[in-house]
Amino acid sequence: MSATTIAAVALLLSLVACGTAGEAAPEKICGTPISPGLSSPLLRPHGKIVEGNLLEQPRPGLIPCEVLVDGKRALTFRFGFHDGPRGDLLDYARKSTVVGLTEPTQVNLGFEDSVLGNNGAAATAACKTKGGDHFTLMMKVDRANVLKQDLRPHIEAFMRAYMAAALKTFGCG
Repeated sequence: MSATTIAAVALLLSLVACGTAGEAAPEKICGTPISPGLSSPLLRPHGKIVEGNLLEQPRPGLIPCEVLVDGKRALTFRFGFHDGPRGDLLDYARKSTVVGLTEPTQVNLGFEDSVLGNNGAAATAACKTKGGDHFTLMMKVDRANVLKQDLRPHIEAFMRAYMAAALKTFGCG
């Protein structure tokens, strides 16, 4: 191949790559720093990433935050501050209309209680705030195929890191 042909092929490949690649995964999600490498598999296919949250507004109960990719919900978070542990987190993750994890199992992510499903995770830890003495984070990967377990390792790695970072963000750890 000539140098001109190689240059033309390289230019064409770079234009195709630029046209199909979306935004890079964010370094912060819902106010909490997170490695883009951990969130990237949960946000695929990438596109225009927009976040909407109510974390700034004090509200009782579960505070929502959503991450949209190309206008479609990709990740849903519910932040809950409450007195005492969440109760049976596995049962809640299974039956909740808010979270509703598929095939949830109890796992040890290093917090008081943690549950992992095909399409998300939940965890509870001690956190003394004006909202209570515990914090529960529920995260759902809305674009996950609930019948497959292919994202479970990515969800687990993300949740382990994100929950620890969220506890610091909210002054718990």
